[in-house]
Amino acid sequence: MGASDDFDETLEKLTPGLRRYARALLAGAANDTADELVQAALRTTADEARPEASRAALDLRADLYIALTNAALRKLRSGSTFRPSLRQPAIMHRLADLPFEERETLLLVALEGFTYDEVARITRTDRPVVLMRLMRARSALTALDHRPSSGSDGGRRSSSHLRVVK
Repeated sequence: MGASDDFDETLEKLTPGLRRYARALLAGAANDTADELVQAALRTTADEARPEASRAALDLRADLYIALTNAALRKLRSGSTFRPSLRQPAIMHRLADLPFEERETLLLVALEGFTYDEVARITRTDRPVVLMRLMRARSALTALDHRPSSGSDGGRRSSSHLRVVK
């Protein structure tokens, strides 16, 4: 098994996470739109990376997320808009309402498990900016949990809420 096979295998292993991130990043976009972003990220990264060179898997993973985030930004700047359907849970609508920078930061930390320093590298900012964006995003989503409950649920909180997973 050569370096090229290892490279292709690594890309294959990272693809499901990229798809998950793309769908959440463009909350409300069709799956084929998310898949287009993933393909663009894979193409960009594969073209720029030399499979023969020894690259840390983390560097490759970060490069893929950078390429995917850039593709999403280009898509949004082209005038494309995405909204979750009415059947989507409230959390998806709240996520879609977040500014792009806060959404990407929250998703990279909470959904994809990157560290704050890795997120800073991916978003091309520094750690304090990452922490501020994350705090604002979590605050906006937490407000969803604090809405008044209807009398029909016996005062219980809705099951759609954000849990901190760190």
